[in-house]
Amino acid sequence: MKHTPSGGLPEPAAEGHEGAAAVPGGVDPGTRASARTHGTAAPGGAIDRPVAPDGQEPVPDAAVPESVRPASSGQERGTHRMGVLEEARRLAGLKWRILVNTFTRSTWVLVGTILGGLYALSVLAMLLSAMFFLGSEPLEVVTAASTLVGATVLLGWWLVPVLTSKADATLDPARLGLFPLSTTGVLAGQTVGAVIGIPGVLTVIALVGWLLCWRSSAPAVAAAALCAVLAALLAFTGSRCAAALAARIAKSRRSTEILSILSLLLIVLLAPIFTSVATGVERVWDRLPGWAAVLSWTPLGAVWAIPGDVAAGRWGAALLRLLIVLATLAVLVGLARFALDRALADAAGGAARATGRSVAGIGALDRFPATPWGAVAARCLIYWLRDPRYSASLLMIPAISAALWFLGGDGGFAMWLLPMMIALLMSYAISADISYDNSAFSLHLLASVPGRADRLGRVVAMLIAATPLVGLGVVLWMLRVHEWQALPALLGTCAALLLGGAGVVSVVSARYTYPTPPPGASPMKTPQGFTILNLVVQFVVMGLMLLLALPPLVLLFVHLGSGAAVWSWLALAVGLVEGLVLLWLGVRLGGKWLDARGPELLQEVSGYR
Repeated sequence: MKHTPSGGLPEPAAEGHEGAAAVPGGVDPGTRASARTHGTAAPGGAIDRPVAPDGQEPVPDAAVPESVRPASSGQERGTHRMGVLEEARRLAGLKWRILVNTFTRSTWVLVGTILGGLYALSVLAMLLSAMFFLGSEPLEVVTAASTLVGATVLLGWWLVPVLTSKADATLDPARLGLFPLSTTGVLAGQTVGAVIGIPGVLTVIALVGWLLCWRSSAPAVAAAALCAVLAALLAFTGSRCAAALAARIAKSRRSTEILSILSLLLIVLLAPIFTSVATGVERVWDRLPGWAAVLSWTPLGAVWAIPGDVAAGRWGAALLRLLIVLATLAVLVGLARFALDRALADAAGGAARATGRSVAGIGALDRFPATPWGAVAARCLIYWLRDPRYSASLLMIPAISAALWFLGGDGGFAMWLLPMMIALLMSYAISADISYDNSAFSLHLLASVPGRADRLGRVVAMLIAATPLVGLGVVLWMLRVHEWQALPALLGTCAALLLGGAGVVSVVSARYTYPTPPPGASPMKTPQGFTILNLVVQFVVMGLMLLLALPPLVLLFVHLGSGAAVWSWLALAVGLVEGLVLLWLGVRLGGKWLDARGPELLQEVSGYR
């Protein structure tokens, strides 16, 4: 090996082993030995000294080109390449380009984003107007309202990433770990990137509008301007800290499933929660100022109360609250750096270790017939119980039931709707089965599973999972609604929706698919290629399912109008017969289409990410 006179990097020899450089993850062009022979970066540790193949002298560290040396940790990663501000600028620019490309790749996505943005702007306009009028209220009212609302906003920024840890993976540390970036630069880029997006932009505008609340006092406006910057840092840094810590927790698949399902349940229960909160606020209105005073000494509320202290001349209290804010910000940055540094080191350190356990027997396959449709049904039933994308649907049903229970009152329309909605949603759920399979659908093609067996097996698994849930809806209906004579008609309508809907979906899903989260992803993840057009198609299919269930539904209304029990029993018979006929036709026709379009469907669903 030749060394330069200046003591810089050596010049590698043109041939042989002596000058061969270690190529991480590849092979030595001279010896064809793996890079592991020459040394790699240990996960989270220092770089091992490169070692030459057996029988040769060790290769000096200088033989490894600096451009391809892996960093030992996030703190050392890329400090010699670019500054922190430059890294943050490039990462924020990457987030912006991805956002623009997402909007421009589809007209429907752009239209939906514009409509959503207009709605958000209308809400923001009302909020700014409320802030303006709030500025005319007494100082105590302004301080209390700012503290309560501001603390809620911060709590939202800190909690949402925990529940949706995989929903926004634009600047995921797992994808950035192999790049020469420092932990500080990645954290700064993620923090700035949080502003790029509708939630971040709306938050910044709302913080600027918050200054209107303090327009009666010039010192308070100045303090509010400083606090607005600190509040933005608390929100965005806290968001990244929560996301990084959630990512560490979510390494366990079970933890990921729990977080994803909790987020779905929270979304479903938003309406009853808001209703309960609105009712509760009226009862505890007089206690809100006291709660705001206590909240103003916590990390969530301190930053919002400082302008009120400045306006009232309470400089000591303002200083103490400022110290609380700065200490909170320091803790958030420290936690975020710790979690992010570990995530970057893990990403650069190597592949995850696979674990396994022995299982006696063949599980659910023992409990189904040894037929193609039985094998498909067993596999799909396992997915219903273990795949978070399926199990989330199962847990969504109790959440919907709880929401309709609170909204239904004493036998209201919502309680009549409950069992029918459960039947409709469960039958429609199998429309995503092939999309959920993703590339694993190739097993059906390689094993030459008949299309009819595929359709029937998926329906059987769905019926096993759906029957107890529909029964739950009927029981809740019976507890609130005391129309016992209408029970047969209700069961007939549910049968038409469940069985007939499964037949309709068996045909449609064999012809058309739509993007879904890939295996292992969060149910909250928005898949690539999903557009408003896909959403419109889904609503059209559900409308067709409702249309075909009209006969027993009409008989149900006739029974309620006349009071004659014969109409109720007739609705049960019509619903069962119609549902079974539609299911039989759907399985046959859907199986025929699946046999004809199997390869095309595999090509479509394999590209869903």
